[in-house]
Amino acid sequence: MPADVWPTPRFGTPIPRPDACVRLFCFPHAGGSAAVFTSWARSVADRPIEIAAARLPGHDSAHGERPFTDLDRLVDGAADAIAQDAARPFALFGHSFGAILAFEVARTLRDRGGAQPVHLFVSGAFAPHLTATSPPLRFIEGDTAFLEAVAARYGGVPRIVLEQAELRASAVPALRADLTLTETYTYRAGPPLRCPIAAYAGASDPIVPPDRLALWREQTAAEFSWRLFDGHHFYLNRARDALLADIADRLLRLA
Repeated sequence: MPADVWPTPRFGTPIPRPDACVRLFCFPHAGGSAAVFTSWARSVADRPIEIAAARLPGHDSAHGERPFTDLDRLVDGAADAIAQDAARPFALFGHSFGAILAFEVARTLRDRGGAQPVHLFVSGAFAPHLTATSPPLRFIEGDTAFLEAVAARYGGVPRIVLEQAELRASAVPALRADLTLTETYTYRAGPPLRCPIAAYAGASDPIVPPDRLALWREQTAAEFSWRLFDGHHFYLNRARDALLADIADRLLRLA
């Protein structure tokens, strides 16, 4: 693929719900795939909510694609994809790196003056205007050393990936690219969003302490709430149903 040509972010619906009253566009953590949201679609099957999972280039074992190394291009591409499919009310959810991506997509949609989300849900990320306090990981050389450092800080790296060279080689490019976007992210001041924001984190997450999570309130002129669940950075793996119940309740009050 030519250096100046980038693939397009896409969204897939694990369980199509054409009758749903609201669509939830979901962005995964760094290196994550759309597959993590398949169980989400099953979990809300009794609610009029359709899950649309982001399929980011270079993720999901997409051969021949490269992950984005330019956050602005990634945000613009995701915003384009959402705008083309915004006939119904929609909301955005993102975890960790995905939270920053969802936030910037919401701001881009706002700035374009078109359809905008009815709600923004951010998880496992401190407020975007705050400065990161952890040393960067993107410069660590070697797939094994890099993955071990990521696992030590964030968790979420399956043991089998650490142990098998082929899996390490396939996982590292997208993860390293996403972490680079995270670690080089520069917040640009702008007006607060007009949609409500709900922020979530694990109560034992050392990366996102409550005081830094609560400062997401500065990014909205509408309702703000925050909530902690038992667990660490990937608390949502075990707290999925409770998290989705909270999200669904908030969405259906707006529908």
